[in-house]
Amino acid sequence: MLNIAWYTLRSRLSAFTGTFIALMLGAALLSTMGLVLAASVTSHEHGPGRFAKAPVIVRGEPDLSMSDPWGGIESEPLKEPKGLAPALVRDVSAVGKAVADRTFYAQLGGSGTARSGPSDQVGHPWSSAAFGGYRLLRGQAPAGAGEVAVPAKSGAAPGERVTVLTASGPRPFTVSGVTDDVSFESALFFSDAEAAALSPRVDALVSYGDVDKVRTAVEDRAQVLAGADRVQADPRAHADEVALVGVSTMLGMATGVAAFVAAFVVGTTFAFSVAQRRRELAVLRATGATPVQVGKLVLAEAALVGAVASAAGCLLGLAGGPALAGRMSAWGLAPEWFRVRLGWSTLLVLVLAFLIGVLLAVLGSGVAVVRAGRIRPLEALRESAVERRAMNALRWLAGIAALAVGGVLLLATPLLPPAYWGDITPMAAPALIVAGALLCPVVIPFVVRVVTAPFAALRGAGPMLVQANTVTALRRTAATVAPVLITVGLFSALWSTSGTLSGVARSEAYERVRGNDFVVAPDHTPGLSRAVVDKVRAVPGIETATTVPTGVYTIPGPNLLVFPAGAPLLPYDALTVAPKALGGLLTLPVVHGDARGLDDRSIIVDETWNRHVGDTVTVWLADGTEKRLKVVAVTKASAGGSAAVLTPKYAGRALPDAVYVKLAKGADRAAVQRELGTAVRGMSARAVPIAGYRAAVDDTVNQQTRMALLIVGGIAMLYTGVAVANTLTMSTGQRARELAVLRLGGATPGQLLRMVAGESVLVAGTGVVMAAVVVALNAAGLWAGLQQLVVSTRVTLPGLPFAVTAGACVVVALLATVLPAWVALRTPAVRLTTTE
Repeated sequence: MLNIAWYTLRSRLSAFTGTFIALMLGAALLSTMGLVLAASVTSHEHGPGRFAKAPVIVRGEPDLSMSDPWGGIESEPLKEPKGLAPALVRDVSAVGKAVADRTFYAQLGGSGTARSGPSDQVGHPWSSAAFGGYRLLRGQAPAGAGEVAVPAKSGAAPGERVTVLTASGPRPFTVSGVTDDVSFESALFFSDAEAAALSPRVDALVSYGDVDKVRTAVEDRAQVLAGADRVQADPRAHADEVALVGVSTMLGMATGVAAFVAAFVVGTTFAFSVAQRRRELAVLRATGATPVQVGKLVLAEAALVGAVASAAGCLLGLAGGPALAGRMSAWGLAPEWFRVRLGWSTLLVLVLAFLIGVLLAVLGSGVAVVRAGRIRPLEALRESAVERRAMNALRWLAGIAALAVGGVLLLATPLLPPAYWGDITPMAAPALIVAGALLCPVVIPFVVRVVTAPFAALRGAGPMLVQANTVTALRRTAATVAPVLITVGLFSALWSTSGTLSGVARSEAYERVRGNDFVVAPDHTPGLSRAVVDKVRAVPGIETATTVPTGVYTIPGPNLLVFPAGAPLLPYDALTVAPKALGGLLTLPVVHGDARGLDDRSIIVDETWNRHVGDTVTVWLADGTEKRLKVVAVTKASAGGSAAVLTPKYAGRALPDAVYVKLAKGADRAAVQRELGTAVRGMSARAVPIAGYRAAVDDTVNQQTRMALLIVGGIAMLYTGVAVANTLTMSTGQRARELAVLRLGGATPGQLLRMVAGESVLVAGTGVVMAAVVVALNAAGLWAGLQQLVVSTRVTLPGLPFAVTAGACVVVALLATVLPAWVALRTPAVRLTTTE
């Protein structure tokens, strides 16, 4: 049977070209996505970096760990790990030479010829510079007060006066030396005494003693790192870990989309290819072949095509994976060192992609073969082109199940707190799209008749033929509509959901502070210094509220819907603010209790905590300190705001993120604005009216989310273009005799080209209409959820993404039909009607 299949393929290469391309690109997409996804899971950090030359590192415990409801240990990284106690420093120093390391906020300000440093720039004592391999390029090491060593890319030179922004405020320093630039951080170096004055806390201790003796001295009071474990102390370790988790999540979504699109496109393309050969298969049946023999023949063809195409696709993926990883690093979605490297995981991914490609080919042809094998030979030979049965029981069940899942997810949006929308709502659109793709043969006739109704009154046979050809060739139409629906619907719905949730977060943030007149915010810095806060508070005629972002950890209360097996330890974003500012300068959406009762022994939580007013909750602060606080108020859960509010006592080392200013009664607005401008001048802060601050927030876009959507949309668009072009090119080539008959009947080439162009636009337009329905249903679910919010937020409608993707699909459909039809029409009609 393989020999017959091989000779069949050799004699009918053109018939299998579309299937080969679909399989090859499907395997290429799966292998490309799989290689990058595997790299994000198996990649290891590229070395200790900051502590590359440190023998042993002692640092505070970086994680908060405890048992989870499933019997395991759960750990959450602390936002502000504790420093080392003086007693611990003495004990470790007694073992052998030890060097104290400090990491604190220090950012180069724009002064003279120097450029401003990045917002994540930090300060260290010079004695720890050698551990990271820093070298002096010019000048000398900082030795006294008022001296600093700066990185080369700052543009500063030895002897130059610069401004350094610190937690207490800007201070002048003299550049003593210039260090080389490194990849893992941007750092300023001070003398050891100056660093201790700026940050008394010891964050880490580098010991030259025996590691076993160091562990004995430390006991369980801190973490001891040696050898390869030193990478955990690198400043980029946590950021890289978070970035890789983001890559895994994004690529997981993209791989899922690629797998679904590939499976559906390959299946429909192969089924359509086999359906076009029904007469050929019927001839084999008529000459004595059994249904089993015919099935073996076509399955053997599918296996051969699948093997060759999948192998070619894996080779493309072997080049595409590293290219995609490099692009993600360049776009800032992954660490700079992130690459796809050859290894056992690479081989495993390629083997899986190859096997999946062959499996898709076999399954795609198998369903059509079973259907064709049930038809008697004579019935198949005289069967008309009308496809009466495009649905089977399995497709019905799967389509209805997907529709039910999508409906349940949409209905769940207004029933759940906004904090859970980001996890639940984005899954509704894919479920609806799967349902539409599976049920499209049932929906297509209705949609086509609705779309073509305005043209029914037009004179001539053109509109009638366009409608009839589209409805009767359901397999061809469905094979084109499904990819268009997937691309336009999925990309537009996810874009709408992302934009809406971002809008909700911005609206909620503004609603809390809209009663103020001005806001003082950081200007290219991670926060405000104490000097800025003090100067703003000193402005006469105003009231102020200073907010400091932090984090807390807790085990939420029981909730059978969200935590049926028991709640685990969860991190929550928190805000610290003076209690007197609540209700006036800072408005919280309180549903129970009184926010004005907040004090150092209490806390305000939102609904996701599943706690009630009067409950005493155990929380762990940003540094892991355990506290028991009383709940004085419960607020509505928000989509992006803080889930807890505490007093400034629990702010830790974090910098304030804003100072909100409200005019006192009778104060002169213009005079206050001038005073605020004077207060923040030269302090790397800006004072703007509250409305202006809102506009600035509205202009901030989550670039990673948008980039992820663009990657997913690009994948779907590429594959959709190939699928649509394959299906329409194959079908148009098979319709050469039909076009020839119409020409002999009096139709002109121009009329026929307009007919096939109209069909392609109608088919693509049907997919666009179905996608619009999915986007509308998704938007309706979001709108229903937004009604429970206290803020006014509109659903983001993806006008531009929808128009671009829909337009691209229509253009591809036009080119894939008009060009083959134009080629066919150049052949004399008589020759086409007399040859098979």
